[in-house]
Amino acid sequence: MNKKLLIFKRKKAKELHEKGWSNHKIARHLLASKNSVGKWVQMDESEISSDNRGWGKGKSRKYMPETKRQIIKIRKDLEKEDSYFIGSKVVKKNYEKQTGEKVSKSFVDGVLKEAGMVKSLGKKRKGRSKYMKYPEYTLTKLGKSMMSIDFIGPKYLKSSDDRINFLSCKYIRPQKQGIATRIEGQTAEETITALKEIWKTHPIPEIYAKRFD
Repeated sequence: MNKKLLIFKRKKAKELHEKGWSNHKIARHLLASKNSVGKWVQMDESEISSDNRGWGKGKSRKYMPETKRQIIKIRKDLEKEDSYFIGSKVVKKNYEKQTGEKVSKSFVDGVLKEAGMVKSLGKKRKGRSKYMKYPEYTLTKLGKSMMSIDFIGPKYLKSSDDRINFLSCKYIRPQKQGIATRIEGQTAEETITALKEIWKTHPIPEIYAKRFD
C-alpha cells in the first residue's frame, strides 16, 4: 500500500470511528484488516501522517530510550500510590505534564505491554456483589426485593461496662437503603423482633441474606 493511500485509510478510519462505526464495519468498508483498523483509530494526528513500515521491530523512530524509562517509572509511581487510575491515558498525561513533551497513546501502550505492565481483564459479568460475596444467580434472578442483615457490635460506652448491639439491615433492591436498629443481643429472637418492627414501615423482602465474615 502506498503512503498516500495508507494515510487516507487511517484518516477515514478515525473519522468513521468517531461517528460510532465498529472496527469490524470500518475494516470491511476500507478493505483492511481489523487489527490495522484497531491501531489506526488509536493514533494521534502526528502518527496518522507518519510511515514506520520497514523500521526494525522493537525500535522507536520517534522516541528515545529515556522516554520508555520515564513512562515505566510513572506507571510504577502510580501503583505505589495505590492510584485507581493507572492506565495508559493517565500515564501519558502525567508524562506530558512532567516533561512538557508530547507522546502518543499507542507508544505508551506498547511500552507498558513490553514491560509486562498491562493486565488483561476478563469479561465483566454483571449482577454479582464482590463485597457481599453473594452468588451471581441469587442477585440477578431471585426476588424483586432483597435485604441483607448483619450484626454490629458489641459496642461499649465510656465509663460503662454496658454492651450495645445493633442489627444492620440493607435493602439491595428495589432500591438501596440502610437501616440500623439497637437490639439487646445477637440472638435469633432479638433479630426477629427487630425485623418485625422494620417491616411495619418497610417492604418485606422476598429473600434476605445473613453475612458471614
